[in-house]
This record gives sequence, C-alpha cells and structure tokens, in this order.
Amino acid sequence: MSSPFHYSQFTKFTIFSVFAGFSFIQNELTTYWLFILLFRQEITLFGLGVIARPLVRVFVSYFMGYISDKYNRAKLFYITRGVAAVLLLPLTLAFIYHSIPWIFGVYYIRTIIVELSNNVGYVAYYAAVPEQVRAKAIFYIRIFSMASRVVSGAIWFLIYQSIGAYDLLLTAILGLIGLAMLKGFNIGGGSERVKLTTAIDFFRKDERVRGIILLYSVTDGLTYSINYLLPLLILVYHGTEEIYSLSQTLLYGVLVIASFIMTKMKDPVKIAATYILSGFLFYMVLVYPSPYVLLISLLLYGFGSGFIENYVMATIKQRAGDEFLGSVLGLDVLVTSSLEILVILLAQYLITINVLYYIILGIAGMAFVLVSWLLHPKLREVKL
Repeated sequence: MSSPFHYSQFTKFTIFSVFAGFSFIQNELTTYWLFILLFRQEITLFGLGVIARPLVRVFVSYFMGYISDKYNRAKLFYITRGVAAVLLLPLTLAFIYHSIPWIFGVYYIRTIIVELSNNVGYVAYYAAVPEQVRAKAIFYIRIFSMASRVVSGAIWFLIYQSIGAYDLLLTAILGLIGLAMLKGFNIGGGSERVKLTTAIDFFRKDERVRGIILLYSVTDGLTYSINYLLPLLILVYHGTEEIYSLSQTLLYGVLVIASFIMTKMKDPVKIAATYILSGFLFYMVLVYPSPYVLLISLLLYGFGSGFIENYVMATIKQRAGDEFLGSVLGLDVLVTSSLEILVILLAQYLITINVLYYIILGIAGMAFVLVSWLLHPKLREVKL
C-alpha cells in the first residue's frame, strides 16, 4: 500500500491541519470559558452560546452539503476560512467590553461561515486521497493535527492567563497562516448532477447509508455534547481551569491512539460493537462524583470516535462516491446536530437538578443506538 503523502493534496491538507488544530483548541476553550464566566448566573445565555454550532448546523448543514458538491470546493474553503478569521477581531472586542448583542451577533454570523467551511473541509479530508490509503491517511493526519491540539490544550491555560480574550486574535493569525499553506489546493466540486434532494434520496433508498447515519450520528450526538457541556460539568463536579485544559490534552492524545487501532481493525461487527460499548461506559463512569471522571468520559468518547471513522466513511463513500459525498455528509451533520441540540438543552437543565438524570438520558439513548444497529444487518457486511 502506498503512502498517502505521495499525494500532494493530502500533504498540503496535513500541513494546514497542524495550524488549524492548534487554533481550533485555543478558540474553543477560550470562547466557551468566556461564556461560562460571563453567564454563569444566566444559564440560558450560556446554553445559547454553546449550542450555536449545532443550532446553525441544523438549519444550514444540509444546504451546505449541496453547495460543497455544486461549486468549486477549494474557492469556498479559502473564502469562508478567511472571513471566519477576520471576524475574530470584533468577537474579541465584544467579549472584552461585555457587549452581549455583539457577542451573540458576531458569534452566530461567524458560526454560519465556519460551518460552511467545515463542511467543505470535511469533504476535502476524505477526497484528498484514494480509498485504498484512506485509513492510513486519517491516521497520519490525526497524528499531526491531534498532536497540535494536544500541545494547544496543554498550554491553553498559560496563554489564557497571559492574554485573556486576546487569545482569539492569536487563533485568527494561526488560522490565516495555515490557510496560506493550501495554495494550489484542488478538491473538486462543480457537479451538474447534484440536487437538493440527493442526500434524502440516498437516505430513503439505501439501507447502509440510512443505518450508518443512525449509528454514528445519534451516538456522536449523545457523546460529543460533553465538549459543549464540559465547563458546566466542571463547575458541578467542583473542577478547575486546569482540569479543563488537561481534558483536551487527554482527548486528542487518545484520538491518535484510536486512529492507529483503526488502521488495524477490518471487522465491522467488532468496530461497531466496541464503539457502542464505549458510548455506554461514557455515561456510566459519570456516576462517581469527581471531576476526574470527566477525563475518563472524554477518553471513552475519544477512543470510540477515533476508530469508527474509517468504517463510517467507507460505508458512505462506497455508496455516494466523491461526487455526492458533501450532500450525504451534510445530512449526516444535520441529524447529528439535531441530537446535539436536544441533548445540550435537556442536559444542562438536568445537570443543574441532578447529574444522575443526565446519565440516565445518555444510557437510554445508547440503547436506541444498539437496537438501530441490530436492525440494519447490511452494516455488518461493509468491506474495509
């Protein structure tokens, strides 16, 4: 099997991912921490801030998937990434001056632009290399990207303590440098056959597409929500900023390890069973009332999501191909984000009453995922 680095598109995207990974963590941790500091007494406003990304995805992800197949993906990526970086300047000022209308206005506008960019980037992630080297490509790109995220998470506390909200400007600068590394990038798009109904047609007619979206989107929606809820859970479990910083280091470290395991796992039954089991354990460990169990939950989430990806993409890409990949992934994001919003809004309410209710919600959701997987036998026939 040839190395994915033999493909220049992949090499460029890998270099970009190093800058993007570091800046992503700085942006995420700083933004969510500023939200919890400003709105810790106004839990509704905190919730309105952290659900921005999944909320925007619900309304626009499906159309963004269509756009990423319909038009030149590289141009869309350059424009949206550049604008998103520039918007971090007014967002920084809004946080510094505690202007709530400006905070939410700029934050939501930027989130819309970022999500279009992410959809195109998500397609680029898998379109940059041929299928036969996809598993290794995912592994290698995670080594570089996640390593930068681990470093970023490890030193976030020091950077934030030094420059506070201005950390968002550092994010913007690094993002633009990474974008410059993609000069000459070409990831297709411009399909004349794609329609707004393409993804729905695949979901309705193709059992494997339908099954994998139910398996992956619902599970990820239930577990990925901890990234949004972590500041709240840290306060409830009496944790600290250091725990928040450490959590990201451990999360992206285990993602790299899980990605290596992914290159070795070829049995779809073992992959799905392990993934679902990690989802159950994710919630069960939260019964113990300690901030350190949050780290265990993040490790379980990172392990499960780290090795499931090749299985998911093999299923979708074998059915949709490169031409319609953006559209089907857009539908996948729509389902995932809908679950994220539901879980976040319900969970933040349940957690303030008793965290045990949040745990029960998660276990019930994972039981639904298990039943859905058992009802789609063709998912156990996917070739990796």
